Amino acid sequence: MADHIAQVGYSKERREIELVVPHGTKTHELSAIMAAVFRPGVLGPLGRGCLTCTSGDHLVVREELAETIEVNLDTVAP
Repeated sequence: MADHIAQVGYSKERREIELVVPHGTKTHELSAIMAAVFRPGVLGPLGRGCLTCTSGDHLVVREELAETIEVNLDTVAP
């Protein structure tokens, strides 16, 4: 994930919004990040257009992992 980019996902089955913040994000920065992410219209592409629509849904906030790799599942033998 690039600097200053947050990822937001939604699971209808679990009624869960997941917010992934950049590695190294400090707790005191979360309120500004959440204000930007949850402003009106931002969640619309996820099928959750307004804060009232997400009322009762779980919110999971996690930090991006520092070390990741990509595995091409099409080339890995079962």
